Amino acid sequence: MPRTQRRTIQIVSHGPSCLDGVVAAAAIERYYKDQRVVTFLAANGDSDRVLQSLRPRERGELDEYWITDLSWTTTATAAHLTNLIRAGARAYWVDHHRTAVARADAPEFDVPFSGRLLSEEFSAARLTFNFLKQLAEERHETEKLPDFERFFPFAAIADDHDRWIHRIPESADWALAVQTLGGIESYREIVRLEEPVMSRKLRLALESGRKAMDKSFDIARATMVERPLGNGLRIRSACCMGYSSEVASKLYEGQTRTIIALFDLRSLGVSLRRSADCEVDLSRLARTFGGGGHAAAAGFAVDEAKRAPAELLADLLGARLESGA
Repeated sequence: MPRTQRRTIQIVSHGPSCLDGVVAAAAIERYYKDQRVVTFLAANGDSDRVLQSLRPRERGELDEYWITDLSWTTTATAAHLTNLIRAGARAYWVDHHRTAVARADAPEFDVPFSGRLLSEEFSAARLTFNFLKQLAEERHETEKLPDFERFFPFAAIADDHDRWIHRIPESADWALAVQTLGGIESYREIVRLEEPVMSRKLRLALESGRKAMDKSFDIARATMVERPLGNGLRIRSACCMGYSSEVASKLYEGQTRTIIALFDLRSLGVSLRRSADCEVDLSRLARTFGGGGHAAAAGFAVDEAKRAPAELLADLLGARLESGA
């Protein structure tokens, strides 16, 4: 295809440092490696703004938009995506979060996508990989498949970690390296790799991440508050500095009917996790605060949580100063 006829593929995937969102985006980049690809990694609370900022970069059918591992909350976003499609672009949506799957027919998702796949069967990275394989056949682009299928081990690693299967021993290391290096830098590294062997940059990030994760757990342990509820549940809340999944797994280890709530001082968001025997659907809980996720892992961001440490400190100091201390 002549350069003037190249498509522009714009990807908006879950970030900023989510292994599953990064690998889902990298799968699209690998499939469209001969095209112009622009990638954005958006946090859950920022998805509407990022999606509404999308603008055509080509003309008509040469523009293509992919949304992976991410959903949105407003009908304004649906209207914007619909206008892009009516202008001639193609748009696709792949997600596995329960908050998206359960609300597939909601007004904010009423968009005439060229294709969409919402399923909890696999992680977004593996769903995206499967979707692209099928798309190659539908578009009669099967010549892409031999090279593209070599990317499958990356999708399998992301799926293994994101769904907490952990049959692939190194999947947790990949997630930790991506968290530490950052989503866009990790994305660039993974796109260049021909096999799932970490580059030097990713290996260094993994080593640094292990040290940072230990520090984050120390913060959580020092700030943890445990509160039993009248219904037999227990909440363990704490602050952390990133690595919320890893920190939470240590906090609910050996616990029963326990929900972990971590305020991440780095992202200013709240992450929810639960012990293995706890049946609370955390995605529903997070949705009441404008967030979302899965039954066993979810998150949200609210101003009240962001200000809570500062407000408590002001109360403590204010009381002491007013008493003349």
